[in-house]
Amino acid sequence: MSPPLVTAVICTRNRAEFLKKCLISLQRQTAPAEEYEILVVDNASSDSTVDAVQNFMGHGNVRYIYEPIIGLSRARNTGWKNAAGQYVGYIDDDAVAEDTWVASAVEVFTTVSPVPDWAGGPIELAWEKACPDWINEELMVPLGYVNWGKGARPLTVLERLGGGNSIYPKETLEAVGGFDERLGREKNSLLSGEETQLQKRIEAKGGLLYYYPGIAVRHWVGKERIQAKWFYRRYYWGGVSDYIMDRTLTEDEKRRNKHSAADNQAQSSLPVRVIRNLFLATGVTCSAKKTIHSRIYLSYIVGWLTGTVRWRTKKN
Repeated sequence: MSPPLVTAVICTRNRAEFLKKCLISLQRQTAPAEEYEILVVDNASSDSTVDAVQNFMGHGNVRYIYEPIIGLSRARNTGWKNAAGQYVGYIDDDAVAEDTWVASAVEVFTTVSPVPDWAGGPIELAWEKACPDWINEELMVPLGYVNWGKGARPLTVLERLGGGNSIYPKETLEAVGGFDERLGREKNSLLSGEETQLQKRIEAKGGLLYYYPGIAVRHWVGKERIQAKWFYRRYYWGGVSDYIMDRTLTEDEKRRNKHSAADNQAQSSLPVRVIRNLFLATGVTCSAKKTIHSRIYLSYIVGWLTGTVRWRTKKN
């Protein structure tokens, strides 16, 4: 029996009920079953994850691997290293794939030239509760949102794909060493940055990111994630992540990913922006929406400063 073209990897930890929905969506694909496999990487779950997966293993192309060391990057690396497919796709355990997910991935990697090093598509949000008006499109991004329109095309270095809806040639992941395990979710922290770092490394090597609308998922947004306090915490860890991620890049990778003079301009105006947002964060002279946005910005700055300490501590 020939190996599958695509391995769909689901990294999961203690979210058995979400995992079931994700598995159902991957088993109802339009692609032939022999064209892909589903690999569940259980990242030290203590709930009913094992039982949930076993219920699916008797009905199709599902495999299970237990990864005892907690960390999303670790689990993702376990996934691609154990994938039988030529192309390795990742989908979050709290997302559901559209029926064309696998077929679209196969079409991209067998028809697009040059062959992309990373392909992905839209991530639409499925809200548990109505989205509050202070969450704009920019703030939807840390919730997973991605949408670059209805047309298939290569992305520029200013555009991104979502790590929870991504497909790579396995050889690309091997070439860049996979995901940096100094970054990514660990237990209760919201450390991230491993996907951004990976993108920069791929692009520094001249690699191509490709957006394809058929590679689509819907990502669950629980009611706890639409509270301001969640965003303060998320952006704090975003600051920590960005500092550490920047330190993990080589000088060549940093140089190749300099986008424009706008980066330097933004850095020069940083003190002014901090002072302005400190004032707005008091909520004395502005709307609740502006107050929340200012506090989110300051959370990021505090996180970035914390990242400097965290990096030096780990290095020593």
